[in-house]
Amino acid sequence: MPRVIVIGSVNHDRIWQLDAPLVPGRRIQFSSRTTRLGGGAFYTGRQLLELGADVAILSRLMQDEQGEAALKSLVADGFDSQYITMAPGETMPLEIFLEPNGERTILAPTRQLAPLTASEKLSSAGVYINSLSLDESLVGQIGAQPLVISQFPLRSATPRPADYVISSRDDVVDDLRVAWQRAGQIAGPRLKMLVLTDGPRPISLFDGSTTIEVEPAAKVDTANTIGAGDRFAGAFLFALLAGLEPAAAAREASRVTAEWLRRREG
Repeated sequence: MPRVIVIGSVNHDRIWQLDAPLVPGRRIQFSSRTTRLGGGAFYTGRQLLELGADVAILSRLMQDEQGEAALKSLVADGFDSQYITMAPGETMPLEIFLEPNGERTILAPTRQLAPLTASEKLSSAGVYINSLSLDESLVGQIGAQPLVISQFPLRSATPRPADYVISSRDDVVDDLRVAWQRAGQIAGPRLKMLVLTDGPRPISLFDGSTTIEVEPAAKVDTANTIGAGDRFAGAFLFALLAGLEPAAAAREASRVTAEWLRRREG
């Protein structure tokens, strides 16, 4: 059972299922509103747990009723909570407006928080990072881990040593060589490969000079892909830890993610 540390957010997602696309100035109705745990660390960690990994989440929760309830839920799910910090403050949900065609708009509260840090020494077979701001001491510990995957930050972020940088092609509109340079600024000299998913289109794996395209699993008919990219990242990391080469790991991660989407639709 490989030990994996997942660094990132655990949110309370409030999902509004809209009856029509968002249009400026128009009155929009919604058919349902549900609140559940979400966030990059949560979805990636859940995928790793289901595949059989020993998963510790490094994150920050607020020290209020919602935060305490989230912590209890994570422990009940089987996560190691030793790296979770409880901070003073109020839990503020992430508002997600989900349109009938699957497009989503996310409203996140503006909040200045201290960089994430580790209260105890990291020890793992692999680390996944989906966080913008990391403490210097945490970055140093990440560098000592044997395998590191980082989500491609969409905004200014703390550089962190990583072997793979992963993202959706929609979020990285640059030419692959430009995207590689940007990924290198985040991941440093350890960077081996940039991995870009693209919905039903081929997954691109780029090493700075050569592109490998991997056909994804059969498309799943769903209008809710929330968490799918994070699930893919978790399955990709697990496959690498199992000894698969990157292309095979991407193919396996696509299959695992498609199965999860089918189960959720069912």
